[in-house]
Amino acid sequence: MRPVDDSNAGSLELAVKPLEIKAHREGDSITIALSGEMDLSTVGKLDAAIRNAEHTVIGQIVVDMTDLSFVDSTGLSVLLRASRRNREDGNRLSFVPSKHEAVTRLVALTETGEMFD
Repeated sequence: MRPVDDSNAGSLELAVKPLEIKAHREGDSITIALSGEMDLSTVGKLDAAIRNAEHTVIGQIVVDMTDLSFVDSTGLSVLLRASRRNREDGNRLSFVPSKHEAVTRLVALTETGEMFD
């Protein structure tokens, strides 16, 4: 709730860090590093980055979620679909799990941890 005098005193502003995707190729591997928050408005960027990597002859695709601080159900869905495609495409994709509680909690609650093994 905003104070009557329109100041920010006492307001709780939540800092949202938008999803940032950095791809780095080294040898026969590409790492797609994620940081920030992934939700409905940003999930298309990740889907495109993974699919672009899948359409190459690269040997290994790593999705590094170490610095991913939030993911919603749409983001989890993109990761699960990529994992399913991976099983059909020679197991080139692997995941580095997030270190952030919001993400690890979602993975635990949805029992999707096997995706990260």
